[in-house]
Parts: sequence; structure tokens; C-alpha cells
Amino acid sequence: MAWYDELVERWKPSRGWRETFLPAVKRIEKHPADMTAWCEIVMMLGDTHATELALIVCLHARTLGGDQARLSSHLHLCLLDLGIASAPGPVPLRDPASVMTVDDGALAGWTREHLAPFEGDLSRAVAFAFELAQNKLA
Repeated sequence: MAWYDELVERWKPSRGWRETFLPAVKRIEKHPADMTAWCEIVMMLGDTHATELALIVCLHARTLGGDQARLSSHLHLCLLDLGIASAPGPVPLRDPASVMTVDDGALAGWTREHLAPFEGDLSRAVAFAFELAQNKLA
């Protein structure tokens, strides 16, 4: 059983998120490095309790260049939510990395485990996340 089997069963995003997700996907198809669109998808995934998918999308988007400031905030909130990072107190939403400690070993292990079903390929993992989201939001 793959890690995502449980996620597929439990994840039930509201259909209202289609209005955020679908336009963002279309913008990414036209402009693959559109960080605003990537951040909108990460926000939707995180807010609907699919943090594992949100982190995978962040890791992929991080490889695309462009303005990474907003993406970094989303990435660090995912790490905190998944227990891969910790903070001694309240976390500022605009710069969560400033107060967090990331467990690099845990992140490497998490990434290996979560990309294994996709042969380590972030692009394939993102394609899975997008297809799953489209199916769940239909």
C-alpha cells in the first residue's frame, strides 16, 4: 500500500476550490514558472488538508526559478504541519522560515518515501496531485 492510498480515501476538498485550482492549472500550462499560480494550488492543497501533496508541489515549483518568496512561506508551513520543521513559538505567516528549524534528514527521508511511488520524479508526483485534485473537485 502506497502512502497516498489513505490520502485518496480521506481527502474531500470542497468543490468551491475549483475556482482557485482550475484557473491556476491553466496559467501554469501557459507559463510553467507562474509562482502565483503554484502558490494558489499549494494554498488549496494545504487548506483542504492535503499537506503531503502541497509539499510535493512546493518542492517541484522550487525547481522552476522565479520569485520564490511566497513559495518559501508555503513550503515552510507545509514542513511545520508535517512535523519536519519546528518553531519555538508563534510563526509569522510572511516569513515562517525566520523562526523555524528544519530537520534536513527528516525532509530527505520524507521526500524519498513520498516520491518512491513515482520513481523519484517530482514531475510525475505533481501530475498525480493535479489529476487527483481534478477528480476530487469534479
